[in-house]
Amino acid sequence: MIEKRLEKKFVYNEGDFSFKYFIIESMLRKTFLSRKVNTIYFDTQSHKDIWDNINGFGNRKKLRIRWYNEIDNSDVFFEEKKKVNFVTFKDVKKIGKFKDYSELIKFLKSEKFFNSHFINKNKSNLVKTIFIQYQRNYFELPNKKLRLTMDENLKIFNNYPNRYLNSSDTIIELKYKLHDSKFVNNFINFHRLNNRNKKYSKYVNSFISFNNSGLI
Repeated sequence: MIEKRLEKKFVYNEGDFSFKYFIIESMLRKTFLSRKVNTIYFDTQSHKDIWDNINGFGNRKKLRIRWYNEIDNSDVFFEEKKKVNFVTFKDVKKIGKFKDYSELIKFLKSEKFFNSHFINKNKSNLVKTIFIQYQRNYFELPNKKLRLTMDENLKIFNNYPNRYLNSSDTIIELKYKLHDSKFVNNFINFHRLNNRNKKYSKYVNSFISFNNSGLI
């Protein structure tokens, strides 16, 4: 499944809850129960994907493994997220169910995983880099033209379940289709989402946090 969309991200520091007024005033409705998002990123040994993002290249990607809440025999997915200029493409494939984190890691080190189509097509010598975990809430407009996710309680693991950093940022992300961009821009202005949207990558920012702390 390949999803094509535009994204705007807004980052709020600890104690700044002004985004909640936007959610309430704009009549966004909660669409799912809050859930914990677990993501393991893969990159080349030289961290090409990170540097492509930092350098602002118009064509860049992220490769990751993702599951929700506790692993406990739940579905685990491989995601390839590409950004071409301002448009985001996300290709998601289910890779299976695993009884616990140890079983998943064993699979991610196996020949079966590294010989799989979604790894081989990237033609890179990939390594596991960072594990990120956060709580996500989901909202949507009744007309389906705008989705909003709110991510908080971010933990950045270098060695799960130990050695991690906490981030106090709350990340608001607006997701919408290209043909709805005029509607969304007008909607943001009308409902005064005042914090200026910015380029933000959990993967890149987490890597920088670890690097600055001396944990990498």
